[in-house]
Amino acid sequence: MYCPKCKADHAHRSHRKDLRERLASLLAFYPYRCDACHHRFLRFRYELPEVVATDETSAVRMLKAARASKQLKRKRREFLLFGGALLLFILFLYYMTRERAPASDGS
Repeated sequence: MYCPKCKADHAHRSHRKDLRERLASLLAFYPYRCDACHHRFLRFRYELPEVVATDETSAVRMLKAARASKQLKRKRREFLLFGGALLLFILFLYYMTRERAPASDGS
């Protein structure tokens, strides 16, 4: 929940303190308090969450793209590593469980 005063995402539901807040809660308006600026405010319970506009610069977008690329490479490397290990394990099991042909005598 965003604080209407400082726009920080640190607001949480608070206890009702006085008669005004108790009466407002009957109409589905509940008290909230911001941890950043300690501002108390009432908010409608069924209100859709507001979206605060963020000003992303090109540097921030480039950093996010670089992080996503790095995570993709790490996932690919892990997949290949675990896939290779699984393949080796299956080949080992095949080698250990196959039936051996009886040795033939030269006669």
